[in-house]
Amino acid sequence: MLTLRYDPTIEIKSPIPQIDINQIKNRRSDTYPSAEDIENELRGIIRENISRLDPKRISLALSTGIDSNLMLSLIRDEYPKLDVNCISVSFDETSEGNYARKIAESKDTDFSNVTVDNPLKDLPLLISIIKEPRWNLYQYYFIERSKQFSNILFTGDGGDELFGGYTFRYNKFLNLLNHDHDWKQRVRYYLDCHERDWVPDQEKIFGANIRFDWSSIYSLLKKYFDNDLDPLDQVFLADYHGKLIYDFVPTNERFFNYFGVTGLSPILDHKIIHMSFKIPPCAKFNNKTNMGKIQLREILSNLNGSNISDTKIGFGMDLKKLWSSNAKQIVTSTLSDASIFRDKLISHEFYDRSIKKIDETCDVRYISKMLQLLSLEIWYKMFITFEVSSKYSL
Repeated sequence: MLTLRYDPTIEIKSPIPQIDINQIKNRRSDTYPSAEDIENELRGIIRENISRLDPKRISLALSTGIDSNLMLSLIRDEYPKLDVNCISVSFDETSEGNYARKIAESKDTDFSNVTVDNPLKDLPLLISIIKEPRWNLYQYYFIERSKQFSNILFTGDGGDELFGGYTFRYNKFLNLLNHDHDWKQRVRYYLDCHERDWVPDQEKIFGANIRFDWSSIYSLLKKYFDNDLDPLDQVFLADYHGKLIYDFVPTNERFFNYFGVTGLSPILDHKIIHMSFKIPPCAKFNNKTNMGKIQLREILSNLNGSNISDTKIGFGMDLKKLWSSNAKQIVTSTLSDASIFRDKLISHEFYDRSIKKIDETCDVRYISKMLQLLSLEIWYKMFITFEVSSKYSL
């Protein structure tokens, strides 16, 4: 959890399937699904769900990116008269919410923006719901708001993992790679491209009762890189079987269940998932232009979708601003007498050094790590030592 942001060693009942590497090996590049094939399948999935549920009104989680725009455009094209409420989440004064509002209005839908001034205030409640030590749980806010309008919420989840949306690290991975590198080196490079999830002195985080070993982390990812697939296919496999299966999807499911909301993510339908892995990386990502999600962009372009993805920050937040506004005070006050230090799970010396490093450099990687430790302390006191309840407030 503190190195990958998820734990692939636990058994979970995922609503999305594991992908067999042989399915990709047997792919015939001259017959892979086209943008039109994907669009037709997505339309069918949307029609099937709306016909089955017969809602008078639906909600849709909307940012300014490709995936949620595509869902909105397809839904509006299939159901011009359906009552749709789009919901966005923002954590500061950025223009993301204003752009999302314009997109929603262009499709003749209602719009609601949730502004969260202090995303850490509700952390004990959120951790009590998902039962894992996580802190970046923005989904809670748009799912909570969606319940006010409809018990059906559409999202664009899955587009990045399935159709090549993490362009900021694909080129980095390819530039680091030589084709004669073994699986362990490929895993190292893959993790280098996820440097926001860990810090350079990661092995020093843990206390005397925890033994950390990078090789144990590498072994968790071995099967995705110890094969003769295209390097980006390996990355897509690891992304899909990592954050998507063990982080994003189960987190969403727990919040959906908590609020009694039916969450629908057409891109994560089994048919679309299997179609996506039949598509070669070059049809998803152009490494010369650094353009990803090529086929989804084509569909949206043909729909005249109001996508302005160049402005996209998603539902993210400015960690430096968060730290200076309230996170530092919350972290230092909560961890001043922390159980994770007392029980020697986490090194107090690492914590002290990290706070000083943030004061000196404002390094967002260490800010993120301090927020992880904050969530771990809350989770530990809630589920292990039973020192606090979900009513505990930061």
